[in-house]
Amino acid sequence: SYANAHFKTAASALCNDVQASDVLLAVAPLYHIAGMVMGVNLPIYTGATAVLLYRFDPLGVAQALERHRVTWWYSIAPMNVALMQVPGVEKMDFSALRRNTVTSFGITYTEDLAQQWRRFAPNAVSSEAAYGLSETHTMDTFMPGDAIRWGTHGKPAPGNEIRVIDPETGAPLASGEVGEIIIRGPGNFKGYWNKPEATAKTLKDGWVYTGDMGQIDADGYLTFIGRFKEMIKVSGYSVFPEEVETLLIKHPAVAQAAVIGVPDAEKGEVVRAFIVKKPGQDVDAAALVAWCRENMASYKAPREVRFIDALPATGAGKVLRRLLKDE
Repeated sequence: SYANAHFKTAASALCNDVQASDVLLAVAPLYHIAGMVMGVNLPIYTGATAVLLYRFDPLGVAQALERHRVTWWYSIAPMNVALMQVPGVEKMDFSALRRNTVTSFGITYTEDLAQQWRRFAPNAVSSEAAYGLSETHTMDTFMPGDAIRWGTHGKPAPGNEIRVIDPETGAPLASGEVGEIIIRGPGNFKGYWNKPEATAKTLKDGWVYTGDMGQIDADGYLTFIGRFKEMIKVSGYSVFPEEVETLLIKHPAVAQAAVIGVPDAEKGEVVRAFIVKKPGQDVDAAALVAWCRENMASYKAPREVRFIDALPATGAGKVLRRLLKDE
């Protein structure tokens, strides 16, 4: 029923492109909705071969791409970044890869990142995969292969309605305005198991209230901006972690970045950045803070920088900012 009700329509663009001769690499956990769709449902539905990895390891993924002549890979943006840091990766052969759909967990998959990745996978069409969540069985949007719009998450998938509303009044917002993303479609869940209050808060009149902030442009492309509960308020200004992190990784010494808000007596909150450096690169905190102030609005620029070896993340690659807050 899942395939007929939602997957067949929402993922039709993918199904039309994937062939039985394709080899798909599945590294996102299969208990995660995107991992299940891309790692199990899509290969079964199309008759393609699936290569299953039980966890993400940059070197292991690079070896699998080369050894199994993988043609299609669903990845998380930080995975692409990590692969490009593997020693000797520039000598590996990823020429069989023709498609790489990427989800922006932790960082946004920008055109700049896609161009960097093209150096390693020159034959692959690479773009943002989609926006989705478990409550809607994912694939709520899709990125048209012939009309990629970088920085966005594509257009509503067939059968889906997506709106952006004022989170306080519930009123629909005009194109370009930032508000809460709500979704109505055949993949919407029936409710949380034995949690009627949580269900009533999330599922209203057939719409899933995602708690995500985003905007829809005049052409119908959706852009996810960040989780409402993770938004940082600096002197009354709204700062979304994903936006700052996307700017931070433009620094030549930064491999990965995550930011959180920390209390400040004067500004309410200020931005603290956690940075993983690229191998062989070095930068001190003061220099990075100064660079940030030159390259982003002053209220968005991190006030503090801490260097760590790795960011805490789920098996699907989503950065766990709450653990950074706990630290």
